[in-house]
Amino acid sequence: MKKRFIYYIFFLLVSFNVGAQCRYCKSYEDFKADNWEMLDTIYCKTHTKGHKFLWGGSDFSLTTSNKNTDKMLKKEAFAVKQGRKLFVNCRKLAYQKILFGKGYVQAMTMGKDTLFFIFTKVGKDVQERNMMAGTVFGALGAGISAGSQALQQACYLITTDTYNRGRYNNVTMINDKEMMKLLGVNFDLYGEYISEHDPNKRLKPEHIYPILKKAGLFKNIKQGKNASENQE
Repeated sequence: MKKRFIYYIFFLLVSFNVGAQCRYCKSYEDFKADNWEMLDTIYCKTHTKGHKFLWGGSDFSLTTSNKNTDKMLKKEAFAVKQGRKLFVNCRKLAYQKILFGKGYVQAMTMGKDTLFFIFTKVGKDVQERNMMAGTVFGALGAGISAGSQALQQACYLITTDTYNRGRYNNVTMINDKEMMKLLGVNFDLYGEYISEHDPNKRLKPEHIYPILKKAGLFKNIKQGKNASENQE
């Protein structure tokens, strides 16, 4: 089961449809309103080929042949899509007011407007642990702590509009409470979710994602107003 999940995520990440039209939007509000702008061909480059590549992270660089467009994609765009592939700019995301960093992460839509993605654990508690490790053990301890944290992934949702003058979107980390909301009256699947008694293992993407998929929560991304895009 776990192997199949890994292979599925790998296929999801590397199968980039070069024949599809490319579009971008500058905010989550634009995403909800299907307000997309056209782009020329996007070149997608991953930074790593290992664990981070499989499980998420700000691992994608999206570029074009135009420097001004590349600058806009880097600092201003909220999301970019090509066919059914959707990428969200990590510069626009924050959890507990901690920014996610640079680069793009691949996302999927849930329901009407919710965005789902997998990313390294971030937040104030993570930041405090890294700072404590640095205080007690120095730079080496902080590096080890940060490296260990990078291997710990979590599932996140984007559901709220921007704040700080439209610069950032608050992100929700999926936990037991969020899973209860997402699964609703699907008690069998919630029972499957909660049957993992180890709270750390229960919140891992390889446990959460297959259950959400069984619930039929993932949808095709919005194709934009008057868009006729190539489908995979």
